[in-house]
Amino acid sequence: MSAEFDPDSLLAIFVAEAVDGMAELKRAVHPADGAVPSPQQLHEQFIVAHRIRGAAALYGFAGIAQLSERLESLCEQGHMISEADWPRAVGAMREIVQGVQLQLDVIGQGGGEDQVTIDRCLAVSNGFLPAESTGQTAAINDNGTLGAVDGAQLSPDYLVPNVDADVLSYFVPEALEYLDTIDSLIRSLQAHPNDDDAIHRLFRTAHTLKGSGYTVGFTVIGDIAYPMEDCMGKVRERRVELSDALFEGLTRAVGIIRLALRRDSSSVPQLQHDVPAVIGFLKQIRDGGAIVAAVSSTPVVHTESQPSVAPAVNDDVAASPVLSAEYLIPQLDPEVLSYFAPEAQEYLETLEANLLRLDKNIHDNELINQLFRTAHTLKGSAYTVGFQAIGDLVHHIEDFMGAVRDGHLAVQPGQTDLLLRSVDVVRVLMRRDSAALVTTQQRFAAALADLKLLHGGGVSSVDAVGAAEVPLLPPQSTAGSTDEAAQSKSADGRPTEEREVIRVSRERLERLLNLVGELVIGRGRLEQRLRVLEQLSQQVLACKSRLVDAVQSFEEKHTFTFPSAPVTSTEAATVGASGLRDFGSLEFDKYDDFNILARRISEVTADITESMSQLSGSIRRSHDDMSHLQQLTLGMRDEIARARMVPIGTPFTRFRRAIREIARASGKEVSLVTSGEHTEVDTGVVERLVDPLVHLVRNAVYHGIEPAGARVAKGKPAVGTVYLHAAHRGNSIIIEVEDDGAGLDLKRIRTKVVNLGLARPEQIQTMPDAEVLKYIFAPGFSTAEKVGDQAGRGVGLDVVKRVIEGMNGHIDVESLPGVGTKFTLDLPLTLLIATALMVRVGSERYAIPLPNVREVTMPTVSSLQHMGERAILQMGEEAIDLYSLRHLLRRESGTVDISMPVVVVRTVSGPIGLAVDELLGRQEIVIKSLGTLRSMERSCFGGATIDPEGHVVLVVDTGRLFARESRESTAMLAAPDTAVMSHQDSDHGMDAQGAARASILLIDDSLSIRKFVGRMLENAGYQVDTAVDGEDGLRKASAQTYKLIFTDLEMPKLNGLEVIQALRSRPQTQQTPVVVMTTRAGDKHRQMALSIGASSYIAKPVEERALLQEVERWVGQVSGARK
Repeated sequence: MSAEFDPDSLLAIFVAEAVDGMAELKRAVHPADGAVPSPQQLHEQFIVAHRIRGAAALYGFAGIAQLSERLESLCEQGHMISEADWPRAVGAMREIVQGVQLQLDVIGQGGGEDQVTIDRCLAVSNGFLPAESTGQTAAINDNGTLGAVDGAQLSPDYLVPNVDADVLSYFVPEALEYLDTIDSLIRSLQAHPNDDDAIHRLFRTAHTLKGSGYTVGFTVIGDIAYPMEDCMGKVRERRVELSDALFEGLTRAVGIIRLALRRDSSSVPQLQHDVPAVIGFLKQIRDGGAIVAAVSSTPVVHTESQPSVAPAVNDDVAASPVLSAEYLIPQLDPEVLSYFAPEAQEYLETLEANLLRLDKNIHDNELINQLFRTAHTLKGSAYTVGFQAIGDLVHHIEDFMGAVRDGHLAVQPGQTDLLLRSVDVVRVLMRRDSAALVTTQQRFAAALADLKLLHGGGVSSVDAVGAAEVPLLPPQSTAGSTDEAAQSKSADGRPTEEREVIRVSRERLERLLNLVGELVIGRGRLEQRLRVLEQLSQQVLACKSRLVDAVQSFEEKHTFTFPSAPVTSTEAATVGASGLRDFGSLEFDKYDDFNILARRISEVTADITESMSQLSGSIRRSHDDMSHLQQLTLGMRDEIARARMVPIGTPFTRFRRAIREIARASGKEVSLVTSGEHTEVDTGVVERLVDPLVHLVRNAVYHGIEPAGARVAKGKPAVGTVYLHAAHRGNSIIIEVEDDGAGLDLKRIRTKVVNLGLARPEQIQTMPDAEVLKYIFAPGFSTAEKVGDQAGRGVGLDVVKRVIEGMNGHIDVESLPGVGTKFTLDLPLTLLIATALMVRVGSERYAIPLPNVREVTMPTVSSLQHMGERAILQMGEEAIDLYSLRHLLRRESGTVDISMPVVVVRTVSGPIGLAVDELLGRQEIVIKSLGTLRSMERSCFGGATIDPEGHVVLVVDTGRLFARESRESTAMLAAPDTAVMSHQDSDHGMDAQGAARASILLIDDSLSIRKFVGRMLENAGYQVDTAVDGEDGLRKASAQTYKLIFTDLEMPKLNGLEVIQALRSRPQTQQTPVVVMTTRAGDKHRQMALSIGASSYIAKPVEERALLQEVERWVGQVSGARK
């Protein structure tokens, strides 16, 4: 103990803190109106009781710690207490508070605890909660079921709550995705227990699921997810170890939540039993308590699609399973097999390799543990996909290795051979060969019998082993089948295993594709250098031509000129002295140095001509080689890109369940018809495409398909149909979402367009229907009377459009009243490498993705018209708006000139012309992300690439380009009179509008919370924008001014604390109120958030009245609210 504080001072601090906490609890259980507080009102108080409990235990006051723990449990689990018992439970809490206050008074005066008072308070408060909350032990029994717990007091309304159908339509699919993620992370952690990222993701997923459950009113899910989050939080803090018991508890919790999501009243008795048991089990792990049952013998079944946890293999069934064809060769979904088969193959290879190593070192504990974990994971995967025979067989391998690991058994000589033969039998099962059913039955039975011997430490005889290995053929087998079996044997007699599928990580494929992209850039650079070399060659040839002309002229003048005759006697004597006096002057050619120079220049010219001819030939051959290299590079790129391709049917299958849930919630009958499921597309496109498709499908069911009665009255089938179709078109994929519902209400859309100020009344009435339909993609556009009303369509379609255009795609809509609506999505096959049209604007180069380009043209005098500042290009019978790209990019003011080439691009509002300075041709580009560059957050660029010369070239996103232009011109288009409004009146008008529709930004990674809280705010008249994570929220807060910002704490990319720090560092958001809304209700998180700049802090789940009071505190009451 520090010398600064004596024990009396420390005791005084504890008493003061505990007195304050109990005073707060007293106010909570004794509200001012004298009513009985609800469980929701008391839920947050468990934090106060928890704090007092910890302090009391630290100072040695065990009685107060016990009473505080009881208070904590009653407040935290109040939802689990029946309505009939709740008033008595509140009375018990009041008595505990009074008892603790009396104890604190006595302790403050130097006394001690009164055990009689403590026992009385504990007795009064006993029996309201299941066993786990009152200190009893929860267990998972040997047969795989949760231990006996009295949960009959859990009300059906708590277990199967009455939640709004619209809320369920988005909460249930979201919750199922979270559960799938948790299952996947559990398997990952079992294989790699030191993966800190997986631990953090599992913690965050449980945290988000908990918050979503509490927010929408599905309290039982929040209560189950709460201890899951706590356990993973302790693991993350290194206070709890990952163990089989923890994996067991998490998996059981996932199965129970899936069962709860079915909202089936027949499941209430099972839930009354399982919910309190699994919560107690997880809390024991969280608090470091002992687990009653040996959970290592209980199979963990990772349920991804089943509503409840599959039971463990019963010993009797395992002893004599019915080896039917359905059991040994089950009918599995081909898609399930596509990922299970390579996964199982890897596990089998790992088992085989480790068993061979174990045979040489039977005391290697690490090896034994690895074998146990591998068998455990393979068993769980087999049970999950429905391959029970493999699960049953591997279950015995797991049990044996678990017993060896725990020291109950030891590996004996020969036992590894039995295990290896069992691995071979699993391989036989994986072949799913119905022609070899009899052989498979015999080998499976023999392997099962051998494995049972292992539990007794025995080893089968050699004869038995030999019998197990003899491939007995069924009597009716033909010679053909015998030959086929013989062909399947390798030279050593063992079956050959042809691996048609291997698993490669997505990151590796992306790295390979990036390298190929760099190769494309390098090839382009070499091609550029070759073109330069060719240009230089042409220049040299031109120079050579001029040289040839000069040499020829020189030769004509000087090659055959003769020197003049000697004029002096001395010269004549010299000539005579040469002995040539007998020859005439014309009988010999005479050359001086000048003549020789002329001849040499002629020879050099001929040499240059020959060298240039060879150089030209080499350049032509280099071009041929470069073309071949281009084909190889593009072929390699396409093959690697194809490895990233997945069938679009993968997300299609998820929509069947979503449509069923949505149709059930809306009281309609809807069927889903799909086609083109095998159309392949880049996995990155699929991942970003899921949310837009979910939104379109949900809109089709809720707002497109009519109720059965209305459909029959119109002569339609009672069952509505939603069509999902996918197909390739060139380098793009076309996806159509169509319904046979009522179609879009054009009259209401026109009215809404005018009301939102998107167009003038005279414009909208004469506008073609196809143009009117495009307004449904405007931000905030909805024809619904209120958010959630099923009478309108279009809520959130601006987000769909933004996502599609963010992938360099576009979306179109067609609708016929009474017939239906069709959305068509045109997307690139891959997001990393694309073909682009390169253009020059001023001194800069830009890339326009080719899928966005409709055509390229040159304007003529007759086709180009100017209407004031507006330029129109007439193309046949079509008139399109024409803009200078220089002007749109804000480089400088620019006009459209007749000499400028025009690129016609596709946009949501139709084709639009872009005038550029020069067309540079097509080019394969590697699109690089702009990352988090702040200067690019509001730009119209979708990425960047590098040209062959090494310069950075920005990729123009035409959707964002014209969206920005449209936003800036909408106000002037809708209300031209505002141009002459005085500055004072303009400011006044803006203030009035802002007061009527205050803009609020809601940042939360949970779709349920964004929808639920957003609807509360919108119903109150506020304009709400949402962000899916911290980074998205920061981007939106920088692009637009908001009156108030709500943010969660636990989010991907940027957490809430990082968001607050960033907002406070920016001048435009320094003064904006920021309210933290989180399930983290502890003082530690509250004080941290407030200290870095948060304006307020509220805990989830938040009640509507409290939420609106918080908003009015910072924004003011809404005037002229939208209703």
